[in-house]
Amino acid sequence: MASIVYNLPCEDSIPEFFGNRVPLLVNLPATSDEPSRSAEDDERKQRRKISNRESARRSRMRKRRHLDELWSMLVQLVNENHCLVDELNRAREGYKMVVEENTKLRQENSNSMKMIGEMGLNRFNVKTKSFLT
Repeated sequence: MASIVYNLPCEDSIPEFFGNRVPLLVNLPATSDEPSRSAEDDERKQRRKISNRESARRSRMRKRRHLDELWSMLVQLVNENHCLVDELNRAREGYKMVVEENTKLRQENSNSMKMIGEMGLNRFNVKTKSFLT
């Protein structure tokens, strides 16, 4: 920041201060270097603007890359989900077939056990009859 020096010219319309003089405060440059300092300040501001714009551009690019990565991940996960749903459906179908086959085999086993039981009773009855007669 440039320092400011006040020039105190006089005005005769208000008589009480400084022996009928009232100082007027006017901003004047502190040194003759003020224009070059202003140019330096302007150049610094311009560099800062450029730097901020570049930083904002990099930030937007990072954001865009991150968003692209998220979209890519979304597509991959949706595809993986479809594959898993298909696999689950195949497993359910397989399970259903196994349950049906298991039920059928249990029924066959039950029928076989009945037949064996009846055959055993019949043998026992046949042996008993021949033994009794």
